[in-house]
Amino acid sequence: MFFFKQFLAASTVLAVAHGQGVIIKAQGDKGSPASTGLQVDPDNDSDANFISQTEIATNVVNQCGRTLQAGNIDVGATTEDALADNQVTQVQKGSTVTLTINQVNETGAGPYTCDFDPTGNTAGTSGQLNLTTSESDANNKGQITIKATMPDDLACSGSSTGNVCTIRCRNANEFGGCVAVQQTDVTPAENTPANIEAFQSLSSINEQIQQNIADLPAAVDALATSGSSDAEIGTAIVSGIQAADPSTDGLAQNQADDGTDDTDTDTNTGNNNNGNNNNGNTNNNGNNNNNNNGNGNGNNRNGNGNNNNNNANTNNNANANANTNASGNGNGFGRGNRNKNNKREALRRSI
Repeated sequence: MFFFKQFLAASTVLAVAHGQGVIIKAQGDKGSPASTGLQVDPDNDSDANFISQTEIATNVVNQCGRTLQAGNIDVGATTEDALADNQVTQVQKGSTVTLTINQVNETGAGPYTCDFDPTGNTAGTSGQLNLTTSESDANNKGQITIKATMPDDLACSGSSTGNVCTIRCRNANEFGGCVAVQQTDVTPAENTPANIEAFQSLSSINEQIQQNIADLPAAVDALATSGSSDAEIGTAIVSGIQAADPSTDGLAQNQADDGTDDTDTDTNTGNNNNGNNNNGNTNNNGNNNNNNNGNGNGNNRNGNGNNNNNNANTNNNANANANTNASGNGNGFGRGNRNKNNKREALRRSI
């Protein structure tokens, strides 16, 4: 049965693969490198970044959602990879970031709303801050330009460098993406597990643990039949969990709604959140303050030399969530300890 459901899930992905907006690049201060969308492959027509509030709230994914070709986005690790590859643009207080989005077709059309996590990857369902934006119509290449203004009191504190923020943009269909930006006019934070604050309450953490327990059997089955690459594992886990509990599949819900929830008339100020469809949220401030289920499933491989394997599935303590890795204080694969703090790693050890 799992194989059949997994096939249906894959078919759903293929059905929308050519109907979404993808962040091609983001350019901050002049002379700095451009950022690329975290994990998404802009050269692969079958890939896109889906950021569902339903999937974030039900702990299937982290705050940047998932890519169709690789599953949940490990924000901390992909940010460290981008830093190592010199693919993180630079910003200052009040500066402008220009994001280029490939619309593809009407499903990827604007308006887009953008927010940001000043700590990099701790905001989860509710901690993001709004960005004021202006947006162009798609040009003859099908590309949309969004100009996002960073706030005058900007204070990025994420990542191993202590000065990285994560910008997130999405449209009413919940397609979009995330990019990392590095602030140059701030004193970098010295991030350690001891001084990173969690956004979640104890009750929310306990709710997340219960969700992880419910997800565990499906995730184990998915791992048993998946390939060995991170992308194969990532997509298999998402497909397995959602096959077992269709209520966690934001993409299928959006398709079932047939676009009826995607008729928002909000303007492009960054303060009108068109990405909160299918979650009952009437919050128009872009902060997604409607969920208390936690900050994703802790899929952050932070290699800061600290063995933070406080996985939500192993339930070692109340900090068993993505917030133990709050600011992405790691160096990703090959640049520190491979502390993925996620379902995949715990499940690998259990089977």
